Amino acid sequence: MPAIPRVCCRIVATMNRSLLLLDAFAAQPGDPVTRALAGVLESACAGRLPRFAQWLGLPPDAFRHMLDHCFPGAAQAGWAPDVPPQAPDSLPCEFADLVEMLEDGCTPGAAGTLVPLVHWAAHALACGCFGHTHLWQDMGLSGRDDVSALLRQIFWPVFAANTTDMKWKKFFYHRVCERLDIHPCPEPSCEGCDHYAACHGTESAIESAIVRPPRS
Repeated sequence: MPAIPRVCCRIVATMNRSLLLLDAFAAQPGDPVTRALAGVLESACAGRLPRFAQWLGLPPDAFRHMLDHCFPGAAQAGWAPDVPPQAPDSLPCEFADLVEMLEDGCTPGAAGTLVPLVHWAAHALACGCFGHTHLWQDMGLSGRDDVSALLRQIFWPVFAANTTDMKWKKFFYHRVCERLDIHPCPEPSCEGCDHYAACHGTESAIESAIVRPPRS
């Protein structure tokens, strides 16, 4: 039998590790925050997000606290990022602004009882903004509704402020720019998406430009 190339072994190991995290260790498998964290970690380990996303942009101690809380037993079983953590000053300049914008827009009451979850969810969403397709795809989720459900639960003011149904990644950047009074607002990194021209044209053109399969 021919030897399996090392790159294939790495891909298989990454996929298995991600599935192991999701299926065997998630404390609350169906929870929107848990799904977002697991999805971002899976995307980052598969190379669909920048390397810093393997740590969610968190310091090592904070990351391990998240892992132990949301995926108890995963660290003891050997699950860990493949890359060393990055210092905060080496992260993309807008990353902290995205996290801060989200945390400032957390659901009333969540700041008191769900502080760690708010913090981790904000980091997961911010990491997802550095992929090259739709936010839900970059976060390893099933669809836009998954992102909306997370925002409704943890970041209700942010969810409610999107009154024009702008695509979430684009909306996050525009909200940061409004807070910082930056004009024109830089766009997120979506150049790899088939719907780039639609999402970054006028909002009224977004849905009509996306071709949907016919209903059966």
